[in-house]
Amino acid sequence: MGPCGVLLNNTDKQFIQDFMALSKPQQCLIVRFINRKSIFVKPTSYAYEEVEDIAGNFKFLFQERWFKPLESNNVSAFVEHLTKDEIIQIIDELNDTGFNEKPALIYKKSQAKSILVTCILESSKVDAVVTTSVAQSYWQGNFETHISYFLYLYFGNFRSKLNQFSMRDLGVMRTRKEQAQVMARFADIDSAKSAFALHFLLNELRTQRQSLNRSLIVNHLESLPRPIGAKANELEAKIKFLLACELLKEDATRAIDVLKTINTDVAQEKWAREAYKLGLTDEVEAELNRIIDEPLSEDLLAFAEDFLARKYHKKRTSILTDMLRENSQTLFIDEMHKGAVECGVVAYYEQRECKAYRTENEIWRELFGLYFWHEIFELEGLGLTNEFEHVPLSLNTNQFYELASDYIEMRFKSTDSKAKLIQQLSLSAATYYGQGNIIFRWRKNILERLILLINHSNLDALLSLLKAMTQDWKNLSDGFPDLMLIENEKLRFEEVKSEGDQLRRNQLLSIQKLQSVGFDVRITNVNWTIDPMQPYAVIDIETTGGRAQQHRITEVGIVKMIGGEVVAQWQSLINPQRHIPQNITALTGINNDMVADAPLFSEVADDIDEFTNGCVFVAHNVNFDYGFIKEEFNRLERHYRRPKLCTVREMRKHFKGLPSYSLANLTRHFGIDMQRHHRAMSDAIAAGELLNMVNEKRLNDNKS
Repeated sequence: MGPCGVLLNNTDKQFIQDFMALSKPQQCLIVRFINRKSIFVKPTSYAYEEVEDIAGNFKFLFQERWFKPLESNNVSAFVEHLTKDEIIQIIDELNDTGFNEKPALIYKKSQAKSILVTCILESSKVDAVVTTSVAQSYWQGNFETHISYFLYLYFGNFRSKLNQFSMRDLGVMRTRKEQAQVMARFADIDSAKSAFALHFLLNELRTQRQSLNRSLIVNHLESLPRPIGAKANELEAKIKFLLACELLKEDATRAIDVLKTINTDVAQEKWAREAYKLGLTDEVEAELNRIIDEPLSEDLLAFAEDFLARKYHKKRTSILTDMLRENSQTLFIDEMHKGAVECGVVAYYEQRECKAYRTENEIWRELFGLYFWHEIFELEGLGLTNEFEHVPLSLNTNQFYELASDYIEMRFKSTDSKAKLIQQLSLSAATYYGQGNIIFRWRKNILERLILLINHSNLDALLSLLKAMTQDWKNLSDGFPDLMLIENEKLRFEEVKSEGDQLRRNQLLSIQKLQSVGFDVRITNVNWTIDPMQPYAVIDIETTGGRAQQHRITEVGIVKMIGGEVVAQWQSLINPQRHIPQNITALTGINNDMVADAPLFSEVADDIDEFTNGCVFVAHNVNFDYGFIKEEFNRLERHYRRPKLCTVREMRKHFKGLPSYSLANLTRHFGIDMQRHHRAMSDAIAAGELLNMVNEKRLNDNKS
């Protein structure tokens, strides 16, 4: 029966034997039913050419109790399952002579299905639904508990279904068959059954949350089955937390008593906050000090220290606010970067000859994943439970160090130099490159930034951080600073915050951990301004037509401007590798002979990328020019992104009321010289003059 065989009791095994004894068509009908979302089946609705004698096989399955008539406790779900016409038919039957002793159900056929459903479920005739011909034409499955348990053993949740195997076989769903170990996720049958029962109850309570009252909550709390195993204990804690939070609305005193018994971060934090509201200040202070001495996690420790300082030591600001204020700096970045603040800060540093990289969580997850690949995915019992899993078992339960400490410590001992660490990462990348994983994304140059990080870091600091990540992957897998910078051969990290941004607790934890092992981490607050020295690349292109995905570029002209002055120009005809229509030639003057010997875009892509790097991309109707340039880079499978400024939009904003905002009319209106309209360099120079006018207005508005 496979690795989960030990998790089945005699009843489960008998069910499997009974299923295997069925004929293939009967098994097919069972599987078809399982793959449907509903527990109800209308036998006459099944029509599958590959299944023979559907009616006869359904009759046999009904006689053998694989299916049973609709039960009254499922009427609500059944009515929701029906079509609108079937619901109306039920109402009409309930209004027939056999039920005349009760008030008739009033409805209109034009009413929405939801109203018709309510009409039935809230009527005095609801109990009679099972006697109607519609209800009697349906059956319900009689094996849901077995199937739910089997799926739970395999997938570990109630969401996944058998159809995932079909989607895998059709190539619709990618799986990790090469990495999967195919193992049981529970150690024994008692822990499996306990987790299944508690997980089912948790799902039920989540759906019933709105209807829970004090009596029901207390009844659930008093009748909770004893959990067996780690997963069941985790689920019990979630159930008790849900019930306690609902109980707070009616009986806060009893609710905090329940919270006090739950040994999780979220429950202990909730208890402290709610108990403090009830005036239990001494008890809360004592508990906060206990947490600080013996914290369950870094997250809970951060809360306890912060709450104690603010509520008892009269400190007016949180740790998050303090970090934003104290170890921080302020940069003034041109408002053109408002849509991508990190890119703006990178450009700011690159202009000042400081190497800046957007790393955030990626570089640390790459380091972690490559360094521990063997321990995460290949140690028996710790990897992917099955091919549909994405998160390895040891990380999913946040027990990586606990379950693999000996192997982890052996790896640390083997890393006695930076060169050795680079060698280990390189070997891992070469061995596993391209294999799917949830930890990081593969990139062709994945080792480049990692080598920079290693060469500019203290080895002990890197290994200390890696160890902390193994011990608390849940809290240290994200929240890392946005940027890695190398200035004067010194490494530092910066978390970038623009106006209105807040530092989140997960960021606080990761930043504090980096600082504690010796990394230089700062907070960079960005204030928006208008930088007169912001470089602009004013661009104009000519094309074979108007759509970037269907047409190609024939000419590019770029003017680089800083402080209102042209500092460089770049221009080239481009071979579009297709015929230039006559009407385009009439408009631009560019014909097929002119571009026959011109370079392909692929041959000038590096020049354009380098020339516009660190610049704001400016054009008259910028989305047209930017769209074509970006699409050309896409064809080369290259990324191209720049902040944009549209001179049409900005001229409309700052010079209102003009009869036309076309480039030709604006240059004529303002007396701007244009040598040849619809040639790239001429149009780019003209757009550059408009940019200067716009920036003069922007600077004056900013001063006022």
